[in-house]
Amino acid sequence: MQTIQHPIQFVDHMESSKHILLLYDDPEAAKLVMFRFIKNGLVNGEDCLYLTEEDSGSIVIKMMTHGIPLRYFQNKQLQVLQISNRYGDRDEIVSSCRKDIMMSVMNLRKPFRIVSRIVPNIETEVGISAELELEQLVQNKFDDFGGSIMCPYDISKIEKKKREKWLEELRENHHIIIYVPKSGHGGVFYVD
Repeated sequence: MQTIQHPIQFVDHMESSKHILLLYDDPEAAKLVMFRFIKNGLVNGEDCLYLTEEDSGSIVIKMMTHGIPLRYFQNKQLQVLQISNRYGDRDEIVSSCRKDIMMSVMNLRKPFRIVSRIVPNIETEVGISAELELEQLVQNKFDDFGGSIMCPYDISKIEKKKREKWLEELRENHHIIIYVPKSGHGGVFYVD
């Protein structure tokens, strides 16, 4: 892995479609990176989708506070959707998420940008293993998607017993890793 630049510089100059892993300790600093990623896509004329476990209305307000104009929400170039926790075994969660992914991206024009982690509850072994299966699916079929995807992970919420293993698998299933620590001195790393 090789360090490139500051996270904001990276999203400001990103040229081609990438599957990006955003690891963070500071949720507010991570939002700055995610919102900038979305804003740059909107300015480039790309459709954007932001999936979150947080209240979608509060995210819209935060996005507007960070300079994303209301018109993008009104003309549906930007959609913010709230996702809920998934329940069941790993196969049930994966099946449910695959359907939601297909429904979410169906109306997006290519190229597009998505910020999403589709399984909110990564604090359990079942949740994180389902999420990893979906990450691997996206990575294996990435060339068919036609857009950039940023997958945010609060490191403190990843299942603790096998956290190092989960982080390694996440790194293996993305093109780029952005790390945003509490210190604010994060970086961008290409995966070899």
